[in-house]
Amino acid sequence: MKFGLTSALALSLAFASVSAPAAFAQEPAQQFRSVEAQTFSTDELQRYGLSAQDADQVAAYQAAGYTVQTITPEEAAQMNAGQFSNSQWLIIGLVVLIVVVAAT
Repeated sequence: MKFGLTSALALSLAFASVSAPAAFAQEPAQQFRSVEAQTFSTDELQRYGLSAQDADQVAAYQAAGYTVQTITPEEAAQMNAGQFSNSQWLIIGLVVLIVVVAAT
């Protein structure tokens, strides 16, 4: 039996449509933190270690309706694990730009 390109594409699409729902059928992720949200005063934020300017910025965010959560440095490192920093993205972009320019 000889399969053509259209038959191979149809078979792969059928397999993908059957396997995708099973792959996405995972339990929803637990919330990172389940502590009740609260509003922090500027003094409380400064006692936590924020500068006066940062504490004022957080107060402005809270006044605008945003929820602010404080986390430890270990929790922050766990949340950002595996993510690229801005400088890493800049280096990647420059390398791609050099490769594109060299290829043309």
